[in-house]
Amino acid sequence: MYYRSPYICVRRLSAALLMLCTTLLLLTSCGGAASGTITLTNGQPTLASEQVLTIPLIGTTNVPSFDPATELTASSKILFNMLYSGLVRTDDHLQPVPNQATWTISADQKQYTFHLKPDVTFGDGSAVTARSYVDSWTRAARPANTSAQISTLMYAIEGARELHSGQAKTLAGVHASDEHTLQVRLTKPAPYFLAALANPLFFPVNQKLISSYGEQLWPATAATQGLGSGPFVLKDVTPDVKMTLVPSPHYAGARPILKQVNVYFVNDSRVAYTANRAGRYDLVWDLSLQDQLPAAKLKGFLRPDKLQTDAFFFDTSKAPFDKLELRQAFAHALDKKAFALTVLHDAVSPAETLLPSAVPGYQAQPDTFNAAKARTLLKAAYPDVKQLPTITFTYPTSQVSPTITDALQSAWKKNLGIQVNLRPLEDQAYQQAVDSHSVQFGFASWQSTVADPYLFASRFLSSSDQNVSQWHNAAYDQLLARAESKTGSDRLALYQQAEQQLLSQAVIVPLDHPRLAALLPAWLRGVSVNADGLSFGDWSQVAILNHKA
Repeated sequence: MYYRSPYICVRRLSAALLMLCTTLLLLTSCGGAASGTITLTNGQPTLASEQVLTIPLIGTTNVPSFDPATELTASSKILFNMLYSGLVRTDDHLQPVPNQATWTISADQKQYTFHLKPDVTFGDGSAVTARSYVDSWTRAARPANTSAQISTLMYAIEGARELHSGQAKTLAGVHASDEHTLQVRLTKPAPYFLAALANPLFFPVNQKLISSYGEQLWPATAATQGLGSGPFVLKDVTPDVKMTLVPSPHYAGARPILKQVNVYFVNDSRVAYTANRAGRYDLVWDLSLQDQLPAAKLKGFLRPDKLQTDAFFFDTSKAPFDKLELRQAFAHALDKKAFALTVLHDAVSPAETLLPSAVPGYQAQPDTFNAAKARTLLKAAYPDVKQLPTITFTYPTSQVSPTITDALQSAWKKNLGIQVNLRPLEDQAYQQAVDSHSVQFGFASWQSTVADPYLFASRFLSSSDQNVSQWHNAAYDQLLARAESKTGSDRLALYQQAEQQLLSQAVIVPLDHPRLAALLPAWLRGVSVNADGLSFGDWSQVAILNHKA
């Protein structure tokens, strides 16, 4: 699966756009929501009398789906985490912590028993039980759900693959032994499973509302009637403008301090940034490359790496990239640090690893750029460069811009002395080309909602249908198989060994780890930006502090 990287959809800046960027740079020194100063009482910050938060839901023009089993986006995740909650949530380090339940895990790491809190209810006051989870997970895994998350996150559950493919009617591995005890059986150990449960895909939905309004109509028709068990409920919607959420009177956790959250639909992040600088929104996130330039000079600017790796891949099963030396030549032919700085203006971190920095097991690697070594390796693969077959770089136009391909083509020409042809494709055509293995040399963007090495490394298993490089390596497969039964540092060490094999064989060439840029005011407590996006953590801790502009 190829995930869109919004930062990379940058075209050449026109003169008008450059003028706009300059104007914004001048305007941002004049104030904006993030520039307020906390006022102290007896030396301590205090809560503002008005606890109303106003935020943009970037990438939306109207109400997104209220169904947490649908495909997840950065914006829908924010909404789902307000209206719904689940067995676990993740902390600031993206590690799972109890939410609606505690748990025990069997010695073989395949049986999970969850003990639900007895007072958990949906927004309409009806009880959340173990059966609620059985029904919700079964519904999520049915064939009608085409979300890519199903295979990635649910197939570890016994029977999920069969249910999703239409071979079964029930989710065999999930059972409610009583109202407050949920038992889950996995097909094999999956240490990432607990963290995966923080994904909205696993949140319980109110089956009573689905029964009353029907599968197609319930998300919109019953939106204000307590869809989930989260800290907020929907109060009202102004079509094409905003929605208003207020604390749920039935929430089982600590109640939010906020009295209201106004969520505005904003399709363009540049519009959201301009509105934030004018004081309309309390925060802004997912800043465009153009807006990151002036925003980086402001207080409250944050830009952590995402759980995402952009990379080049080769079809290792066919000439010319069946030659290891040719793949290695390309691995050494690009100055990624200069590329990240001059072409993408620090909107990304240069990458030398498959794993993003927030994933356990990440090990920084030395800079691989070495033009002389790249030419030597090219000559080792093809002593007579004239015999080198035509090389074509195929890429999705929604993710890779002409600015980027111009820079890449120039670097390959300069450092390897060869002309690489370009083959731009629209998204659907590109996906079809990848699926049919007709991409010789391509671009991929791998992203996860769970900080675990398996979800990145497993793509290159011989058995994986996501193995875009068609690389088959028994030693690599064995390392990942051994890692399944290990925990802690022993497990991570095996993934590190596997990654070294992948990189030494130049199966892929990591290019960058995209970064998520945001402006968060100091007077907004409890909100952060981490590798998984804009995070409100425990909503009971989110509050507006007294401040002055």
